[in-house]
Amino acid sequence: MDIARDSELPADLSPLAWVQEELRRSLEAVHKALRRLLRDGESRSTIAAGFSADGLSAMPVNASVQAGVQAAAAQLHQVAGVLALVGLPAGSLVLRAAETAVAALAENPSSIDLVRVETIERANFALLSLVARMLAASSSSGPSSAQTSTLSLFPAYRELQTMNGAERIHPADLWQFDWSWRSLPADARAQALPAATVRPAFEAALLKHMRSPSAQHARTLSELSAGLAAGLAQPRSKTLWQLAAAVFEAEALGLLEIDALVKRLGSRLLSQMRALGQGDAGVNERLAHDLLFFCAQSRAAPLSAPGGTAAAAQPAPRLQAALASYGLLDVPAGDYEDETLGRIDPAWVTQARRRVVSAKESWGCAAEGDSHRIAALNEQFVALAESLQKLFPSGEVLAEALQRAVVATLRSNAPPPPALAMEVATSLLYVEAALDDAAFDQPEQAERVRRLGSRVESVARGGDPEPLEAWMEDLYRRVSDRQTLGSVVQELRLNLSEIERQADEYFRDPSQRERLIPVPGQLQAMRGVLTVLGLDQASLACLRMSEEVDELANTEIDTERGGPRELFDRLANNLGALGFLIDMLSVQPQLAKRMFSFDERSGRLDPVMGRRSDATQVPAANPPVLPSHDVLEPSPVRPAHAVPELLERVELPSLDLALELPVIQAVTEALPVLDVAPQGGIETVEQALPSVPEPEPVAVPVPVQAPSPAPAPALASAHDPEMQEIFLEEAAEVLGNAR
Repeated sequence: MDIARDSELPADLSPLAWVQEELRRSLEAVHKALRRLLRDGESRSTIAAGFSADGLSAMPVNASVQAGVQAAAAQLHQVAGVLALVGLPAGSLVLRAAETAVAALAENPSSIDLVRVETIERANFALLSLVARMLAASSSSGPSSAQTSTLSLFPAYRELQTMNGAERIHPADLWQFDWSWRSLPADARAQALPAATVRPAFEAALLKHMRSPSAQHARTLSELSAGLAAGLAQPRSKTLWQLAAAVFEAEALGLLEIDALVKRLGSRLLSQMRALGQGDAGVNERLAHDLLFFCAQSRAAPLSAPGGTAAAAQPAPRLQAALASYGLLDVPAGDYEDETLGRIDPAWVTQARRRVVSAKESWGCAAEGDSHRIAALNEQFVALAESLQKLFPSGEVLAEALQRAVVATLRSNAPPPPALAMEVATSLLYVEAALDDAAFDQPEQAERVRRLGSRVESVARGGDPEPLEAWMEDLYRRVSDRQTLGSVVQELRLNLSEIERQADEYFRDPSQRERLIPVPGQLQAMRGVLTVLGLDQASLACLRMSEEVDELANTEIDTERGGPRELFDRLANNLGALGFLIDMLSVQPQLAKRMFSFDERSGRLDPVMGRRSDATQVPAANPPVLPSHDVLEPSPVRPAHAVPELLERVELPSLDLALELPVIQAVTEALPVLDVAPQGGIETVEQALPSVPEPEPVAVPVPVQAPSPAPAPALASAHDPEMQEIFLEEAAEVLGNAR
C-alpha cells in the first residue's frame, strides 16, 4: 500500500529508520554465509581436481556451512516480513526473491558460483541504497530530496527472478500503489462497438503494431479499445478497456516508451477479448493493474512517436481521465530501468565516512602546524582516494587533486597556505556531506566533483580562492541543519527520559511528591525548544502537562487509595506521544510538525494517523476497555517509562504495539468499579474511576473470596463510605494476588 497516497500526510518513515541498521546487519550476515559456501565449494573443487571428473560431487559438503546458508534463507524470510510491516512491500518482495535464491543454493550447494552470489548481493545492496536514499530525502527539503522510486529496484529484482526461473517478472509488482477498481468517466468521442466487430480489427492492427510500432497503429488500437469499452455494461470490463485505450493513446502520442513489457500487453489483451463473454467474472485484475501502471509511466512531455518521427505535444484526454480517476496526475512516474542502485556495497560508504573523518582531522592538524599528524597525511589521503574512485563519478579527478595538495604540503615541510587549507577542507566537507546525504552516486555529482578538483588545483598553483557555488551552499546548509537538529533531538531525548524517570517514581509512590518538583521547569524548557522548532501542538501539550504536574506536586494524595486515574493516564499518554514525536523529528521533521494534534478539552496529545476510518472518538474521561487482539490498530505512540510497575508484570504480544497503555488504565478497567459522584474537595481514586461492568471470573486461585454486593444495595449505597471502603479492600486484595 502506498501510504503517502492514502493520506494527506507523507508516508511515515520512522519505523523504516528504526529497522535500517538491523536490516544492514542481517543482510551482511547473509552475504558472509554465501561467501563461506562459495569458498567451501572452491576448496572442494580444488581437491577434486586431482581425482576423477565426478570427484567433486562425491565429496561431502561442509555441514556447518550448509546449515549457515539455510539459516541465512530463514533470516531473509524474517527481514522480508519486517519490511512488509514497516511499509516497504517492494523491498519485501525483493527479499522474498533473494530468499528463494538462497534456499535453492542451500538445497543444492554444488550449483553455487560467483555470479549467483553477486546477483543476490547486488539485489540486497540495491535495497539498502534505496532505504538510505528514502531516509535522506525525508529529512531534507532541498532539490536533492526528491523521493527515490521503488521501481529502481527492478533491474536487481529482474536478475534475481531470472536466476530463480520465475514465470512473472514485472515492474508493476514493485509499484507501491493500492489497486482498486474505479469507474472512469465516459469517453464522449468513443462510439460503442460490438465485440464481434472489434475483435478482427483489433487483431489485425495489433499484429501490425507488434511488427512495426507506429503512431497510426497505436491510435487505431486506442479507438477500438475505447469503442469496445463504450459498448460494455459490466463495470470492470469497461474500466479495463478504458485503461487499454489510455495506454495505446500514450503510445500514439509518444508519451510511453514501447519496450518488451509494453508489447506483451497486446497479447494479454487478446486473451482478455476472448473472455468477454464471461463478463466481469473473466476480467484479469492483474492485467488492469499493469495497464494502470503503464498509464502512470507515461510522461508529461512526448519522447518521439513510434517509428522515430517527432511527436508534437497533443492533449491525451483518455490518459488524463485514467490518471485523474486514480489520483496519479501529480505522482512521479519512476524509472524501472534505473540501474544506479546496487552498484555500491554499503560497506564502502561506511568505510569512506571513516576515511573522510580521519583525513579531515589530520588536515586540520596540519593546517595548525602540528607536525606529529603530518606524517600520516599521505597514507590517509591515499585511502580516501580509493573511496572517491569507488563511490563518486569522476572521483579520480578530485582524488588526484587532493593527493597533489598533500604531497606539496609534505615536501614544503610547513603548514599549507591558508587558501589551500580552506579549499581542501571545503572539498572534504562536501564529500562528507554528500555521503551523509546519500547523494554520492547521482548523475550531477560527476560535474560537481570535477569542479571541486579544479578549484583545489587552481589554489594549489597560486590562484585566488573562488566563492562557494550555490549547490555547495545548499548542501552545506542542509547538512548543517540536520546536524543541529540531531543535537537538539538528542537533548530533548535526554530531558524527556529524565522527566519519565521522575514521573515513574512518583506513580509508583504518590507520597514522593518531591520527585515532581523539577519536572514543571523541565517541561517548560522543552516547550521553549519545541516552540522554536515550530511544533506548536507539542508545545501546548508541554504547557498543560507543566501545569498539571505542578498541581500534583502541591497536592497531597491519599496513597492508600492511589491517585487520580484520568490525570495519570493523560500524563502517561502525552509522555509517550512526545517520545514518538521526538523520534520522528530526527527522521522526518516536516511530518512531525503535522502529525500530532493537541486537544484542549481532553488535554491529550495524539497522532492524527493510525486510526481506522470507522473508528469513533471516546472521551478521555471514560477510556474504553482494551479491545481484543484481533481488532487492535497499531499505535504509533512508543511506550512511556512513566507508568506504574504493574505494567512491567503484564505480558504483552511482542508485535502488538497498541497495548502500550498506562497500567492504571489496564488494571482499573479490568476491575468492577462503583459509579461514585464527585462530592467536592480533592478528587480521589473512587471519584475518578468510571462505571464498568463486572468482569468475567478468571481461573486464578484467590485466598479469600469476598462476597459480591447485590446490584440493588450497591446502587443504593453508591455514596456510602463504608461500602466504598469494602470495595477498596477487595480491589487491594485482587491487586495483591495479581502481584
